[in-house]
Amino acid sequence: MDIPLKNETDLWSERVTTPKRLVQAYRQAPWRIQTQRGVLLLIVAILGASVLWVMVSVTVQAASAGLKIQSLENDREEVQRKIAGLRTEIAVLTSASQMETRAKAMGFEPVKQEDITYMTIPGYMGREPVIQAPPPRLVLEPPLVKPAYTQSLWEWLQQGILDISDTRGGSFQ
Repeated sequence: MDIPLKNETDLWSERVTTPKRLVQAYRQAPWRIQTQRGVLLLIVAILGASVLWVMVSVTVQAASAGLKIQSLENDREEVQRKIAGLRTEIAVLTSASQMETRAKAMGFEPVKQEDITYMTIPGYMGREPVIQAPPPRLVLEPPLVKPAYTQSLWEWLQQGILDISDTRGGSFQ
C-alpha cells in the first residue's frame, strides 16, 4: 500500500498546528530574554541603591543632629558652670567680712550708738507701701458644660411640656 505524498503546504500547516511547533514559533530569541533579565536586574539594583541612599542620608542627618544637640548641651552646661562660679564670686565679695575689710581700707569706721543723730523732716510721710498685686477676689467661672446638656431626656420633655402649657394659658387645647 502506498502512502500518499503530501505537498509542501500540507507539511507546513502540519508543522504549525502541532503544539511543539506552535510554542517554538512564539518563543523569544535568547538574546532578548537575556536583555530583559539584565534590565530587570539593573532596575532592582537601582531601586536597592536608591533605598540604601535614602537610609544612609537619613541616618547621617540624624547623627549630625544628635552631635549638634550634644555640642549645644555641653555649651549649656559650661555656661551654667560659669554662672555658678560668678555667683559664688559675688557671694564671696559681698560677704560681711569682705565688705568690712574693704570699708576699713577705704577709711570708713564702724558707727557708735552715741554718734547717731536722728532728724525729723516736716512734711515727710515716710516710705509708702508698695502695692504689688490686687487682693484676691472670688471669680465665678461659667460652667464648662451648659445646663441644657446635663438634663436627662425626661427632664427635657417635662420642661418642653411645661413651656407649651404656659404659652397656651395652662390648658391643652
